[in-house]
Amino acid sequence: MKKIVGILAAAAVAASAFAVDFSAGVRLEGDLFHYKSNTIELFKEAHVNEFYQAPISFSISDDKAGGQLKISNVKGDAAVTADAWSIWFKPVDILKVTVGRWSTNLNQEHIGWCNTDSGIESDGYALTLSTAGFSWDIFLASKNDKYFFTKADGVDAAIAEFYTKVQYGADFGTINAFLNAANNFKDFRFGAGFNFGSTLPVGLWINAIGTYAGNDFQRIRAEADVSTSFGSIGWELFLAGGYDMKAGTQNYNDTFTGVEGWHVGGTYNRADPAAFLGFYTKFSIPADALNFYVEIKDGDVLAKDFSMTVKPGFTTNVGCCAVECAVEATLAKAFELKVPVNFKVMF
Repeated sequence: MKKIVGILAAAAVAASAFAVDFSAGVRLEGDLFHYKSNTIELFKEAHVNEFYQAPISFSISDDKAGGQLKISNVKGDAAVTADAWSIWFKPVDILKVTVGRWSTNLNQEHIGWCNTDSGIESDGYALTLSTAGFSWDIFLASKNDKYFFTKADGVDAAIAEFYTKVQYGADFGTINAFLNAANNFKDFRFGAGFNFGSTLPVGLWINAIGTYAGNDFQRIRAEADVSTSFGSIGWELFLAGGYDMKAGTQNYNDTFTGVEGWHVGGTYNRADPAAFLGFYTKFSIPADALNFYVEIKDGDVLAKDFSMTVKPGFTTNVGCCAVECAVEATLAKAFELKVPVNFKVMF
């Protein structure tokens, strides 16, 4: 009996040395109504639960190491996939090593949480050195099941994507800079950012990004975000503008992980060099059990063809079910109107 009690006590002590977290959710989305090109469609439903929404998630950690795995259902794919595998450990307190999925950026808007061109999200080996407000990240972004470096006899070395960022934060705010190289360091993007933190009565940050690829300086891009509140009403505005130096500027999503053509201010494949300016804004209006919001977005107000999305909606809870419903109108040559909904239950 004493032996059994001893085993149970040892197990309890071991369990208290690390934390194990589990979360999961069921999520469905769809459209109650959809109109486009003189076609009306009603009541579409899809099971969509990507790794950043409410997937099955397992994580474990202690003071020196940890790991995470997420099981998700990717949009448009009926198969369940395992994603966001990562393990981290600290050989010393100021150095963190992450193997697997890793991501970062200079500064990110908090409307769609996805529109900066300063970041990266991929798989590989990441080193993070941090001490006294200073941090330095080095990321060998090989992608899953691929080598970062390959050299065969008589052939030039092949080097995958590389990303590094330095950052320093103090009372004045946070300043940072990054360099992202690909294609054997022949193509690269670089930038710097500054977040004013609590030094201003409003939230404000700026990023500046340049892209050099195909033996040419391709584009400059500036990003800015301001957020504040008017009583109980919250407001945020994200701006992304700049200039494409070259005609036919490519979409570098396949070159730089983290750059997407659908980002605000992400126009590509121009016939001529041109300026671009996109914006994304959101008003959040709490009202008892309902939380109303209005989103307005235009990827490029300087584009030849006008296209703006206006989306008023609300979120609420019915018991343990989180519900979101909106009316989304795309004001463009091809007018589109839909009523998107999504439902989520966490357990």
